[in-house]
Amino acid sequence: MIVTLDFVCIRLHPESRAPEVLLRKRETSPEPGSYGLVGGWIREQSQGPIQPQTQERTQKPGEGGDSCLDDAVHRILRDKVGLAPSYLEQVRAQGSLYRDIARGWSVTIPHLCLFNRTDNDRLALQDHLRWASLWDLLDSRVPLPFDHLTLVSSAYQAFVNKIKYSSLLLYLLPSEVTIGEIVDAYATFGIEVKKQTVINRWIKAGLLEETGTTRAVSSKGPPARLFRLTEPSLSYFESAIGKSLPAAPATIA
Repeated sequence: MIVTLDFVCIRLHPESRAPEVLLRKRETSPEPGSYGLVGGWIREQSQGPIQPQTQERTQKPGEGGDSCLDDAVHRILRDKVGLAPSYLEQVRAQGSLYRDIARGWSVTIPHLCLFNRTDNDRLALQDHLRWASLWDLLDSRVPLPFDHLTLVSSAYQAFVNKIKYSSLLLYLLPSEVTIGEIVDAYATFGIEVKKQTVINRWIKAGLLEETGTTRAVSSKGPPARLFRLTEPSLSYFESAIGKSLPAAPATIA
């Protein structure tokens, strides 16, 4: 049975702030030349001879294969993306006899990757990589090979569910943001959040701190204060941070 990793890499467009997914041109069959999710096979660890004194194998970790799942994740992201995400999380695995008809039974372990790096545009400069609209992918206006549409939809749904009860959305935004930008980003994903809620849940709780600088957000009115995330790891809330808007983006079953 084949085991692979697929990565649903999401960023917000630097100007429109619309969500995009990173796609990579396939170099091998099947469907060479098509664009799909970044991914790769887990390389099995080759086994060296057992030493009688220690009962341990002479093979060094990572030599000839991936010694653990984390090794495979970091290797594929390093070799095929070249930039580390700001957030990485495994989502629900998918597997069937029909994922890759030519090879038979296969399982993929998808990962949600969020990118808020200032050098995200470096990825678009590579001929084999491009960013595609998340909405176009979910609506099948941009076709994807294999079951990649299902993987995108599943990762997106996991993301939306989690941003309602955690600070996850901040890992998709620039390192310094205004309260209004946080509110707008939630609205992008179909969730209505009040500015006072951001103040109460994050600023007063110490998860966001003021940088002491400001940014002009319009030609009228004063510049907005900038905040940065201070938490060492993801924070969770006891109740939803906002309510779903009537026209929230849809996903496939």
